[in-house]
Parts: sequence; C-alpha cells; structure tokens
Amino acid sequence: MKKTLIIVNPAAGRGKALKALPAIEAGCREMGLKYDVVRTEGPDDATRLAQEGANASYDVVACVGGDGTVSETGRGLIGTDSALALLPAGTGNDFARALGVYRKMDLAIRTLRDGIMKPIDVGRFGPHTFLNTVGVGFDGQVTADNQKVKTLTGILSYLVVVLKNLPTYKNPHFKLKGRDWEFQSKGVLVEFGNGQCAGGGFFLTPHADLHDGLMDVTLLGDYGPMERFVALPMVLLRRMEMLSGVKTFKTDILEISVDRPTYIHVDGNLKTLTEPATVEILPLALKVMFPPAA
Repeated sequence: MKKTLIIVNPAAGRGKALKALPAIEAGCREMGLKYDVVRTEGPDDATRLAQEGANASYDVVACVGGDGTVSETGRGLIGTDSALALLPAGTGNDFARALGVYRKMDLAIRTLRDGIMKPIDVGRFGPHTFLNTVGVGFDGQVTADNQKVKTLTGILSYLVVVLKNLPTYKNPHFKLKGRDWEFQSKGVLVEFGNGQCAGGGFFLTPHADLHDGLMDVTLLGDYGPMERFVALPMVLLRRMEMLSGVKTFKTDILEISVDRPTYIHVDGNLKTLTEPATVEILPLALKVMFPPAA
C-alpha cells in the first residue's frame, strides 16, 4: 500500500485549502490510505516538507493548495523516487487542468491510491523552478495586483485585474536569445509554458506538452489598449494564434532580458526580473500522479 504525505498550505485559495482538508482526510480513510498530514508555515516551507517526505520514503507527496504551493512541493521532489500528487484548492488551479483534476477533488483523492505515475518535464527560470508557466510582463503585473484582491477567486479574480490593467499597462522591450538566433521587440508579455494556461484559465501556451522535453514560448506583440481588449477573448477561447503580432515557438533553452525591472510570475509566485535570465527545460525530471484514466 502506498504511503502518502499530504502537505497543506493553510493560506492557499484564501483559506480554501484548509476548508477542504476534512473532506480530503475522510476520503483517504474511506479508501484505506496510509497517510500523514503536515502544514506549511511560510514561503518555501512546502519544498522543505517535500524533501523530508522523500527522504522518509513516502511513495506519494500530495499538495493541498494552488499553483504556487504545488510548484514549491514539486521542487522538493525533483530527482527523487517520490511522486507528486495534487489536491487542488488554490485561486487559479491551472496546473490541475494539466493533470486532469481541475474541479475534481474526488478524482484527485482517488488518484492518491489508484493513479498512474508518469514523469514530466520541469522548467527552470534563472534560479527558479516551474512546473506550469512563467509570465514576464503583463501577467506578472496582473499577479502583483491580484494579491490585493481579497473577495474573489478563480478566473474571475484575475479577470477583474486584467480589465483594470488593459488600458494603462506600458509594454516592456523584450530581448530573446537562443543558441543561434536573437529577437527583440516591445510586447505585452512573454509566456513560457510547460503547461497550457495561467491565471485561472488564460491559455497563453495552448499547445504545451508536459512530456515533450520542450517549453512553448508565446510573445504577445506591441498592442495598444484597444488591441488588448480584442486579444482578451481570443486568449480565453484558445484562438490566440489567429491574432496578428503573436509569435509562438518551442525550444529547450533561451535567454530573456527586459529594458526595465519587470514583474514576473513563476507558477503564480511573484518575482521581479532585473537582469538577463536563462530559461530551460529539464526533461522528465519529476514523477507525478495522474488520474487512473489519464
């Protein structure tokens, strides 16, 4: 029988993770799972707890939280024999979509016992690890402003902040450099995707694949306010590539720089880019539990 460690972030989803815990434990008991529960107490605590779980030979280390918490948990399991599982209870839950457990807590709980372990790629942005996406520019600003929203969750929370920023955001100047090419342009954002969406359902890298050894890169061009309003529904409907001024490609490594300090999000965790950063993919570096039918 699998031995499972459940890591709970009490602050995730504005308290939603903690509220979900009794039902999660009831489901685990009903399935006869052998499990232990620990709680995070601050930033990066999930990484430490995951590492301790792997060292203690837990077969599965499950995260109760959102994209930021699952990213921290996964970081602690890279290169170990323990598999990451997700019990989604965050604000956006974008990585839950990639794993097939978005808004499916019952299935996520069953995956702890009956799931299929598959290795996935992991991204690295400078010193930071990401499982799902990194956004540089506009969606970094949205992440910063969304932290001030206290009453809404999910895509509605992000959508309110997006609409606030669409008319006023000043596009940075990006420089991207690959092994044998270089490109620079002003733009709304650059998105790096191991997963397909961010911000609770914005599909900025809709063709990304967790297992292909590559990251998808999207550059939204130098749009003004009206063009941004036109682009918004296209992103939500996964029709972004129909827009002019959008560049998409796949790669395993590149360097990015910007002309001014710029907010970024790394799996929903807010950072600031102030100097050139290397972005790369580590192929099949993390074991993850997928639902039985996945």
